[in-house]
Amino acid sequence: MEYKLIHFNPRFRNIFFSLALLVIVVSCNPDDEDFVSQPVDVAYVSIYHAAPNAPALDIAVDGRLINRDPLEYTGYSGYLNFFTGTRQIKFHSANANSAVIDTTFNFEDGKAYSLFAINTASDVEALLVVDSAAAPAAGKAMVRFINLAPDAPAFDLTHGTDSVLFSGNYFKGATPFQEVVADTYSFQVRDAGASKALITAEDVEILPGRFYTVITRGFLNPPNGNSNILSLEVIE
Repeated sequence: MEYKLIHFNPRFRNIFFSLALLVIVVSCNPDDEDFVSQPVDVAYVSIYHAAPNAPALDIAVDGRLINRDPLEYTGYSGYLNFFTGTRQIKFHSANANSAVIDTTFNFEDGKAYSLFAINTASDVEALLVVDSAAAPAAGKAMVRFINLAPDAPAFDLTHGTDSVLFSGNYFKGATPFQEVVADTYSFQVRDAGASKALITAEDVEILPGRFYTVITRGFLNPPNGNSNILSLEVIE
């Protein structure tokens, strides 16, 4: 089983080139050439492709394409600045006109969100999760668990063989952030209530003051021709 840890780096923003969602609006006084900068309310939204047999996706916000290169399965944008309020979000198969997802979400000023494209190619949908949470205490970090494996049962996430961090998390389930001691972790994903690990991620360094999302994605039983098996990813 595959395991991957992503530390977000600003270079991931390079695939998102045309977000006309600016932190500062500049207005001009017609009587002179002075420019006045005014702050604009923004939310912070990351986008992640977790639909294991869906094609690469183009993404449009309020009718405007925001990515230069198609977002492939397991692709992750990092946080982008969005205007607050109700925004129309469309996901298209790359270079296609018809939308596989056409929905709206309301974003609040200063809050952070994760937007996931999930489920199977015939039933792709959007899952929005609020990321904003209280800061952890000194020497601790925040961890949550999201189950995005479309054909999987409920999962438990454990640390090692004994400590259950989250239990009974079904497909589309996103737990609240939980405070944990900063340390090196061995995460195991199991069928709910079972003792045998389906996936193990060894030596995951959880640093103090950070926020981590543990994601299960892919197929427990992949359909013919699909190689995206159940796997685990940790996003910081």
